[in-house]
Order: sequence, then C-alpha cells, then structure tokens
Amino acid sequence: MSDWRLDPFWFALGMLGQATFFSRFLVQWIASERAGRSYIPHAFWWLSLAGSMLLLGYAIHRKDPVF
Repeated sequence: MSDWRLDPFWFALGMLGQATFFSRFLVQWIASERAGRSYIPHAFWWLSLAGSMLLLGYAIHRKDPVF
C-alpha cells in the first residue's frame, strides 16, 4: 500500500519537472512563430532532457514504474 503523504521537496521536484517538460512546448511554439515556420530550437531539446531527468528522479523516488 502506498503512503500518499507529501514530502515538500519531492513534490516541488515533481512539479518543477512537469513545468520544465511543459515549457519546451512553449519554447517551440514561440520559436516557430518567430521563424514563420515549424522550428525546433536547441532549447527544446535541453528542456526535454532536463524535464525528463527531473521526472525520472521523482518516479524512481516514488517507486512508480508506470510514471
């Protein structure tokens, strides 16, 4: 049975990971609008990597294989 009490550090880390991963879409959208075509800047990939690593750390801590 899971313990659903929230540890503020891990909660913040999970939220930061979600926000970082989401922000890559905003970066890609803004860059594409400025370029006038579909464009994926390097920042998109760095945000993908950073967000994924934060979320992976959170999922490993939660011992959640589906996450």
